[in-house]
Amino acid sequence: MNIGEVCSREVYIVRPAEPLADAVAEMHKRQVGTLVVVEEKPDQVRPIGVITDAMTADPLTLRETCGIAEAIGQMSARGVRRAPVVSESGDLVGIVSFDDLLPVVSQQPNALAKLIGDQARREGEQ
Repeated sequence: MNIGEVCSREVYIVRPAEPLADAVAEMHKRQVGTLVVVEEKPDQVRPIGVITDAMTADPLTLRETCGIAEAIGQMSARGVRRAPVVSESGDLVGIVSFDDLLPVVSQQPNALAKLIGDQARREGEQ
């Protein structure tokens, strides 16, 4: 199983020039905690940031062919709970969250324990 099979293909986006107030309104309207900031070019939509409580520039992106264990490792290393999912060419195709991975990693208890431990440690450091 890979990230492309687990991620949500319904992704709410915002462009870099849009006012922050519009992004907040969109998050409220859609009842979501994350918007992906995208750069659009002809036939391309590339993630360049993520807005949660604040925008994260240069977000961790995961290729849709990435394995679950590798994705958990990368998310843990970067201390993130969500990551945009991209195609081989780098175009945005979805988003994966810690909650998406819970059912999958229940089969991989060691990976889950590491992710939770890393998250708790990071939260304790803040």
